[in-house]
Amino acid sequence: MPETGYCNTDEGQVFWRYDSPVYGKGSVQKEASQRPTLLFIHAGVSNHTLWDDQVAYLTSTGWDCLRLDMFGYGLSVPSEEYLLKDPIPPVDHHEHVHMVAREYHMHRERLGNFLSMNKQFVVIGLSRGASTAIDFTLAYPKYVEGLVLCTGVVGGFDEPNKPSEQALFDLYDEFMAKKDVENATRMQIRVWGDGTQAKEGRLTNKKVREKLYWWCKDIAERELEGKGGWAIPCKDPGFPPPFRLLQTINAKAIVATGKYDESSTTEAMRHVAQNIKGAKIQEFKAAHMVNLECPKEFNEWVEAFLEQFTRDYKSSDASKAR
Repeated sequence: MPETGYCNTDEGQVFWRYDSPVYGKGSVQKEASQRPTLLFIHAGVSNHTLWDDQVAYLTSTGWDCLRLDMFGYGLSVPSEEYLLKDPIPPVDHHEHVHMVAREYHMHRERLGNFLSMNKQFVVIGLSRGASTAIDFTLAYPKYVEGLVLCTGVVGGFDEPNKPSEQALFDLYDEFMAKKDVENATRMQIRVWGDGTQAKEGRLTNKKVREKLYWWCKDIAERELEGKGGWAIPCKDPGFPPPFRLLQTINAKAIVATGKYDESSTTEAMRHVAQNIKGAKIQEFKAAHMVNLECPKEFNEWVEAFLEQFTRDYKSSDASKAR
């Protein structure tokens, strides 16, 4: 059974969920405890359930999985006191990730298996989650052993979209200004589902379209109420622009792009892959939500990346035995 909880912040509460490994016949629990925990950060058009398929798959192969709802999304709700402030103070999403990581460590300590566990993380982020993962890694490098960065941006790297793409974002803004949630939601699906590099209606997977619809509708309604999404301002990370610091990241990394995704995101991910030492980049035949459109290929790609962490600890144990 999953375990859930909240971190209390100055702004409200941040929800987290921990899914433990599912050990099959012949599996070795000690090996799993020596692996880093997988820490998932969702996109700005979703919530922690974005990762349901990945968590189900990876826990079945022995991985600990930790997720959170970023502040203003899903079950992470601002307090009334915070919303009454004028202006509303910006929030620090990567600090919230740090709070969740510490709470997770304390939770595992209460369970009595903290001393033997690997206390680092492989952080997996998509879109806004990818940029938050980069900020968290730069602020707390000792926490991060690996990075999976998907269809995101990096702070300070400003690559303009093509005029045809920008026109789609402008339409969304017009619908939101009119408080037309339905059409604003459909425009989000057009951008993040079909992709700005493809024709409208390209995404034919009804399950993915439906997920995007309900996520984006919920977020649009929160934004109009000033209670979530982009209505919650973000604090500057507080160090030089992250895109200038990528070469200082020592964590092992892989990067994902979508064939039909917006051009600015793709260029940002290429920049990330070129500037994190040893990072490899993979293009998926998808738009923005690569894990939803290509779940089998995505899961196998992540799993292949994670194999090295298991090998590292097997090698470490072998060395100690000698």
